[in-house]
Amino acid sequence: MRVIGVIGPKKSGKTTLICNILKKLKDMNIDVAAVKHSFHDVEVDKEGTDSYNFKLYSNVSILADNSKTVFFYNKMNLYGILSKLNNEFVIIEGFKEQLKELNIPKILMVKGDEGSELLDSQTLMMIKDYNYNIDEVVEKVLEKSIVPTYSLNCGHCGYNCKLFVEKVISGELRWNQCVMATGVEMIVDGKTIPINPFVSQIIKNTLKGIISSLKGVDNEPKNISINIKKI
Repeated sequence: MRVIGVIGPKKSGKTTLICNILKKLKDMNIDVAAVKHSFHDVEVDKEGTDSYNFKLYSNVSILADNSKTVFFYNKMNLYGILSKLNNEFVIIEGFKEQLKELNIPKILMVKGDEGSELLDSQTLMMIKDYNYNIDEVVEKVLEKSIVPTYSLNCGHCGYNCKLFVEKVISGELRWNQCVMATGVEMIVDGKTIPINPFVSQIIKNTLKGIISSLKGVDNEPKNISINIKKI
């Protein structure tokens, strides 16, 4: 999973830009999720409804009708939200402080000079007054989005996470030079554990060898997930 953020003041075109990016990625058959932070409470389940009552007494409640399915969680930070996703790309609107804390590169939208104070070393491009070429933006997204490191600062790349992202943005490093981009994600009791490329390759080869002998498995599976509970 690779992530990128879009920030900027109100009415600067963030949502429109994200929708344009989503359309392009969809046309490329890329699996993508969108996350939006709102400063206003969004009332999707009113007090007294069944879904509201379910949410009061469960960790996760789910409402399904004939056209959609909605999962309800209690309030989560960006780390928690990303931990629930398993898409190829995630585009995030808002969460500007958490983007900075988690060292996630972002696109900055500005109106005139409004919003320009948000420009920092992890801004991959600044778009002013809705003036952009969507193909150039998508090219940057594909080139500069990173696998979220959650500021682990493991040091395998030779840098801390903040400096790594800055060097990806400057073109000195590529996103896949991060140890988190090996294709194997290990989460132990909710904590992401970095795995070096050598160990990652051993895990991948071992699992592929094991499942190749199991019935109902494709010869060349694209994704493998194993969740061991209460060991």
